[in-house]
Amino acid sequence: MPPLDAVLRAVLGCPRCKGPITVHEQEALSEVHCPRCRCAWPVEDGIPRMVPERMSRTAPEREPE
Repeated sequence: MPPLDAVLRAVLGCPRCKGPITVHEQEALSEVHCPRCRCAWPVEDGIPRMVPERMSRTAPEREPE
């Protein structure tokens, strides 16, 4: 699976709240996350699928202790 392009990472924002996004890449799964509104979208073939029907919710990120 190709990684998300660095230029694309720099210009993408959350379509819901317009906040910054983060990219989470694991072995077979890539997603873009919005920490502000806790939404996530899959990345397929290096393209984030940021449409409402592909959105899921993420758990709140824990603060380091």
